[in-house]
Amino acid sequence: MRILICDDARDCVERLQRYVGQYMRRHGVGAEFVATTDSAAAAADERLYDLAFLDVEMEPVGGIEIAKRLKQRNDRVVIFLVTAYDAYLDAAMDLHVFRFFEKPFDEQRLYAGLDRAMEHIDKSSVDVFLRSEGRYLRVFADDILFVKTENRRTYVQTLDAEYVTRGNIDEWCERLPKTFFYPVHKSYLVNLHYVTEYSYQALCVQGAYRIPIASRRQAVFRKHWFLYLQRR
Repeated sequence: MRILICDDARDCVERLQRYVGQYMRRHGVGAEFVATTDSAAAAADERLYDLAFLDVEMEPVGGIEIAKRLKQRNDRVVIFLVTAYDAYLDAAMDLHVFRFFEKPFDEQRLYAGLDRAMEHIDKSSVDVFLRSEGRYLRVFADDILFVKTENRRTYVQTLDAEYVTRGNIDEWCERLPKTFFYPVHKSYLVNLHYVTEYSYQALCVQGAYRIPIASRRQAVFRKHWFLYLQRR
């Protein structure tokens, strides 16, 4: 999960990163942070983000403008705004801002907001375009059971069919939501929503597909699996 934190006060950036980082570690969610006081750089950043914490009043680019640009790149990004002024409420409503926070941050309120955000991300649908037989097919990410590589080819198994497509497992890890897709093996990326049976060495997906868990990932995945169940 990629998270942007932008505030012109360095202490606020550091505090937010510490709190959010602690939350993600407790919930077994891998997080990549971009934490900055440079609002111009944040506005120009073309990376896709899953979460963003933005101070409204920054120079030279305010948080509302950065939020607009983030939404243009990824409409499903969850935005948290930091402000004490109601004057920004209308603009925030238009952007479907997830929650407002005031300084200093209330840690428990922040964690409650993150709980809701994680539920929202888990339930959100992401469009993925698959190339198959010269055609491009549009599917929802949550209709994908797993992605696998075999004999230098990449296969996407959906609820309805299997497709040959482009990209390796690392590239698919970047494209699909990290909250419920997990690379249990160098050749398999699994949608945890469809796991029907779990043992230390393997998963059963949709009651039909047995997928091995790489030996070096078994202990880490076990922890991730039980944290995932707690979120459900």
